[in-house]
Amino acid sequence: EQVRSMTSEERAENGKNIKMQGGCNCAQAVIKAYLDCIDLDEKTLMEISSGFGSGMGGMEGTCGAISGAVIVAGLLSNGNRTGSISKNIVSLFEAKSGATICKNLKGIGTGKILCSCPQCVYNAIVALEESLANLNK
Repeated sequence: EQVRSMTSEERAENGKNIKMQGGCNCAQAVIKAYLDCIDLDEKTLMEISSGFGSGMGGMEGTCGAISGAVIVAGLLSNGNRTGSISKNIVSLFEAKSGATICKNLKGIGTGKILCSCPQCVYNAIVALEESLANLNK
């Protein structure tokens, strides 16, 4: 297990701030919040996650922040039980954010924004942290 240099709250705030600064999609913001404990270079990680913004396909798919959290989960767990971790991430994220599909989170068609992108990044990191903590129990 990697040494964790931040608390879950600090990491979630860091991810939210990365997203608010711009220049990356929601998946990339989540991943950037974990650069200190992933043994891959930032350029490679940003390329891997570049297609997960805007809900993969013009806001029709899963929130990019969830996708980023699932990528990180696979890396931090060495692929062990990543399916169950991912299921937990999605469940926790939906409970915190109100939906998992980008267009629903952004209120496309309804006019009611359920969760901003920076808050989605925050919620995805909290869900990932909770899921990893539950795995170690």
